[in-house]
Amino acid sequence: MVTDVLDAVHGSARARADRAAREPAPALSPSELRVLRYLPTNLSRPEIATELSVSVNTVSTHIRRIHAKLGATDRSAAAQRSRELRLLSLCRA
Repeated sequence: MVTDVLDAVHGSARARADRAAREPAPALSPSELRVLRYLPTNLSRPEIATELSVSVNTVSTHIRRIHAKLGATDRSAAAQRSRELRLLSLCRA
């Protein structure tokens, strides 16, 4: 119990994850969710576009929108935020 109190006071990762889980998830479109699934990978934008059979411009647009909706500045931050919000588990191709 002491550990839980200290974690809450000091803002541990678990406390942040608990707060994030209570926050409403931003509404991502089905296409954005498809692209989101590839953000934690090492695939480049052209490779993601090939996998999804869309243009690189489409992937770039979706990534920009994902960043804006999740309040992220880069791919890894967007992937981390989506994990906190449990969006990655919702992604289905």
